[in-house]
Amino acid sequence: MKKPQPLLKPKTIIIALSALLLAGGAVFMLLRLREKPVEVTTEKAFRKEVVHIVTATGKIQPELVVALSPDVSGEIIELPVTDGQSVKKGDLLFKIQPDIYINQVQQSLAQLNAAKSQSLEARSRKLKAEDDFRKASLLFQEKLISETDYIASKTTAQAAEATYAATVHTIEQNKSLLEQNQDRMNKTVIRAPINGSVIVLNNKLGERVVGTSQFPGTEVLRLANLDSMQVVVEVNENDIVNVKTGNPVSITVDAYGARIFHGIVHEISNSAISKAAGTQEEVTNFSVKIRIFNQERLLKPGMSATADIESERVKNALVVPIQSVTLRGASGAAESPKPEKSTITVTSKSKEPESRQGVFVVNQGRASFRPVKTGTTDNTHIMVTEGVREGEEVVSGSYTAITSQLKEGSMVKPQQK
Repeated sequence: MKKPQPLLKPKTIIIALSALLLAGGAVFMLLRLREKPVEVTTEKAFRKEVVHIVTATGKIQPELVVALSPDVSGEIIELPVTDGQSVKKGDLLFKIQPDIYINQVQQSLAQLNAAKSQSLEARSRKLKAEDDFRKASLLFQEKLISETDYIASKTTAQAAEATYAATVHTIEQNKSLLEQNQDRMNKTVIRAPINGSVIVLNNKLGERVVGTSQFPGTEVLRLANLDSMQVVVEVNENDIVNVKTGNPVSITVDAYGARIFHGIVHEISNSAISKAAGTQEEVTNFSVKIRIFNQERLLKPGMSATADIESERVKNALVVPIQSVTLRGASGAAESPKPEKSTITVTSKSKEPESRQGVFVVNQGRASFRPVKTGTTDNTHIMVTEGVREGEEVVSGSYTAITSQLKEGSMVKPQQK
């Protein structure tokens, strides 16, 4: 019996497979030729010194400001200073009408003298009573007077001693009152406690002021040492962790244009300053005081200033443009937007794509996503500690290309920046 012949010969099968492979390759090459390259700008990774700057705005203030309010009330009868005048420690600032306080001192002095006279009289009575009691004691021992007379003499001596002691305490009380009234009289004259300048003058000659003995009184003027100035700025809570006492600062003042003043951070507040609390616009800042060195008395309280605080400096750091760093899923594809809050999505954690930080490196006309580890930044570049080598070309623009258009293996067309 004759064996059946195979439908296709091996040679035919090989030829057909070769044809299919050639056709597939041709289609692949055609699709590849038809792929539109993404236009991007690139920049090579290089080394430079990275200085991380925290920028904040604030006002110029003197480091030392003394607000002067009188301890006593009355009319200002002398005011020899003017706003902006420089004074030395001990100079007369203003004087309050002292007549009422002089009268109180004289009255207290008279009461003290009267108490002293009464004390002398009481002392004489005390000495006489003690002498009478001594004699009565001798007579009582000899049975020459009765016990009643003896007790009466003893009682008189004790009473005289108590009266004298009371007059001594009265003297002390009147001395204290006299000193208090003298202190009030002396406080009608207010002198400069420091060397400085008058930066605020609230009252004029002849006006009446209220003392601070029991409640806040009238603030007549303020003195400040204009040789020692500072700028007080508010730093956001996200940046305050990078600011340390002693950080160098470059300061620009609106009134002096591009002139740079230098300083250091000398005080950081531990208490937060919250604005628009309880709303979506809530902002939490911390007050930072910066001492200014080369101000040469050019700065005045209240001037607006911008402080660039140098929080970190890294030499010879490998950097790429800040905008080059993006977040992508594990596949290198752009992350899809998060669902709205009203949408409830239940998924397994094991299926969630892990976001990775990285850059797109260009090699032979194609972009490859490269995960990286980063460090500090300056205004234009970010330090890369792992993932990119010096001299490699990374995509630096456009924003749309980096965040959404580029995929692993995308064809790119670099442009000149």
